[in-house]
Amino acid sequence: MNVLLSKVAFRAATSLLATALCPLAAIAETSSAPVVTERTRATLVVGADAAAPGAPIAVALRLQLKPGWHTYWRNPGDSGEPAVVTLRVGEREYKGPDMWPVPERIDLAGIVSYGYHGDVFLPTRVVAPAGVVPGATLPIEAKATWLVCEKVCVPEHGRFTVSLPMAVDVPATTSGSPFNPEPLQPLPAQFSKTAGGWNLRVPAASADAGGAIVAAYFFPERGDLIDHSAPQSLDRSGSGIVLGMDAAPAMAEAPSELRGILAITQQRADGTRQTRYFRIAAQP
Repeated sequence: MNVLLSKVAFRAATSLLATALCPLAAIAETSSAPVVTERTRATLVVGADAAAPGAPIAVALRLQLKPGWHTYWRNPGDSGEPAVVTLRVGEREYKGPDMWPVPERIDLAGIVSYGYHGDVFLPTRVVAPAGVVPGATLPIEAKATWLVCEKVCVPEHGRFTVSLPMAVDVPATTSGSPFNPEPLQPLPAQFSKTAGGWNLRVPAASADAGGAIVAAYFFPERGDLIDHSAPQSLDRSGSGIVLGMDAAPAMAEAPSELRGILAITQQRADGTRQTRYFRIAAQP
């Protein structure tokens, strides 16, 4: 099957995607020229129309993916590669992304990856040089690589430039925007190594608020700890929950801290379900 659409079809798909995601598009104040492939529209976007000397700048690689295609989280899972962004702001270089939205669990014929569909913002925190005076123009340059997959995987890359006028003061980026994701609530947790993998324990007082727990899933930051394609077992007890995870084929040594995102699905009193996401930095 030919997985590549014609340019005409891709423009139509991109137009529909942009219409559906117009609230996000309105947030991006300044954008580079796009790098457009038959799968992706990539831009460097800045969440302001000016920068202040010595102040943070909200910058993100924005990937608008054609329906059916996905890209990857910081830990891509069983396959894939995360995006890599190198930014130059004045004389300083930054490596990113350094903030990652909550990923999806993507299961393709038993191969489980962590990543994103649709419209993806991958932010990197940068700072405007203190020596650039108001009234001057600050160029922000970036080069990026990313991998997109459907039935096949295609590596993509681009170079981007955005120029911002310098001002005396600019408003801070709102927390919860695509450029500055809302920090996840931390949950206290402990982990232990078992004969076949890992157990993650979360106390009941922390986990149960919001309804009865019906499902849970842990997205580890490291890719060498668990077998991503194996199911994660959930054990509920009065003392909390225990999530059992099979080890990766080449089982790594126990880390000093098990970091990642825990998704907990709960059933409310009215029968509806909600999934909440928590930051985990579990101790042994």
